[in-house]
This record gives sequence, C-alpha cells and structure tokens, in this order.
Amino acid sequence: MSQQIPSLQSLRMFEVLARYGNCTHAAQELCLTPSAVSKQLQSLEDTLGVVLFIRGQQGLTLNSAGQLYLSYIKPVMAKLAEAGERVVEHHTHSQDLHLRCLPSLADRWLLPRISDYTDAHPDHRIHIDPSALRDENLQITYDLYIRFGRRPWPGFVANYLCGRQLIIVASPAMLQRQGEVRAPEDLLRFSLFEHSWLARGWPQVFQDLGLSLGRAPSIVRWDYYSVIIRSACLGHGLSMVPKCFVTEELARGDLVQLLGYSQTYDSGYHLLVPMERMEDPSIARFRKWLLSRRGEGED
Repeated sequence: MSQQIPSLQSLRMFEVLARYGNCTHAAQELCLTPSAVSKQLQSLEDTLGVVLFIRGQQGLTLNSAGQLYLSYIKPVMAKLAEAGERVVEHHTHSQDLHLRCLPSLADRWLLPRISDYTDAHPDHRIHIDPSALRDENLQITYDLYIRFGRRPWPGFVANYLCGRQLIIVASPAMLQRQGEVRAPEDLLRFSLFEHSWLARGWPQVFQDLGLSLGRAPSIVRWDYYSVIIRSACLGHGLSMVPKCFVTEELARGDLVQLLGYSQTYDSGYHLLVPMERMEDPSIARFRKWLLSRRGEGED
C-alpha cells in the first residue's frame, strides 16, 4: 500500500520533540509556538496512522512505535545533514582532484614532477591516494587513476605515461668489491632482483643476450620497486627496474646501468579518466599537463 511521506519539517519536529519530551522546549529550538509543534505532531501521527507518544502530566514519552520510528529517522536526518555538508565542500573545492595511483609510481615518478603543476595552479589541489592494489575493480570513486597494465580498461580513457623501459642497475661500490659486469655471463655471479608483476623480466634478459643457462638462476621477486631499488643501492645484487624510476640515482652515481641493456615491457603505467568526466575542465587541464610529461626518464 502506498504510504504518504511526511514533510522534512515534520521529521525534524519529531526528532526534536523526542529529545525534549516537551512541546515548549521543542518549540524554542524550532522557533515555533508550542501550539504549532502540537499541531505538527498530530498531523504526523495522522499521516502515519500511528500514535507515537504517550501523553502524560510530565510531558511526552515515546511509545514503542515512536521509538522504532525514531531509530529509522535519525540515520536519515544524519545523511541529509551530511549531504548538505558535502555539497558545500564540493562547491568550495570544486577544482580539487582526487587521484589514486600505485605507491611506487607516486614516489619515484609523480611526486618529483607534480610541484611544477601545483606551482602554476595554486588554486587547484591534487589529492593523491597511493594504493598497492592492482586487480581491484575500478569503481568511479576517484577523478583519475594511474594503473599498471595494458589497455583496455572498460569505461575509461587510458593514456600511457611511463614504465615500459626496463634496465639493469647496480651499485658502483658493489661492482668495485665483487668485480665489474663486462659480459652477459658476469650477470650470473650476482643475486638478481625484479618486481613480482613481471612475467618475463630476467628470462627475457638472458634470451636477448644469448645466454645459455645450465640451470635457472635464483631470482628474488618483490612487490615494491622502492625495495628493489634500495637493494641495488645497498649493493645486495642487480635489479631490473623501470629506467624512469632511477633517474635521480643514475644522475648522482648511486647506481649505474649495466651493459647498456634495456628491454621494452608490454605493460606500463597509464592515466585513466572516466569517459563521462573527459570534458570536466579541471580534469582536462591536469590531464593535458600530465600527458605532456609522459615518457620522461625513458630513452
């Protein structure tokens, strides 16, 4: 059966009256007369077809029906108040963007560059949420994403940013202690590190360099490029990493690229924008800047 929905004013009156149990006190908070509060309560009960209060000499007390109704009304009223706050917040920060990306990409590539954008657009804040999840279902809860993989991503416009070029790096101090890498065979004297997402990292190296292996070498795989790069800097072994992630270490001499070798991986980091948000001015402005930096740190 269709039920008439009470007015928001009636619900607000009911919540306040339940708190005070007194029409006079409720009227003061609502800026009404006690008579008006009493009439609104009667109208609400008539609309519902249920008595909500026990009338007594000491005032009004919720009966079981009133307590049940209040338990449903309070979350609704809280949600309505939250909706108003969110609208005000959205209006105040309408140009803010929320970007979700992988921690390594944020640390090794995005953060060293993003100040160029924020300095040029001080009114446009970019909130970065780093997440290590790769295979999550992409729900349009962020304005933009940067994900690792290859296209397509249904519902999104995807553009390549960086990460396809992989190189082998090592600490110069380690090479001085343990011997230089002058030929492909020298790679096998060291511990080898790569990212766990690479399907054919080091095996592709061996194939490209024509190495014939008597037995498969031990390869250590980790989930974070920050750990893999740090291991190389500390001289624990040789690391296969995206070249764009180690530009600072190569420039400082903390790491060196070995054998001039690089390979182009079939996956990389892509900027994803929901299709229905492509015309958003704030997104379009940031996307244009970000795509102007794609491929930086790669040959």
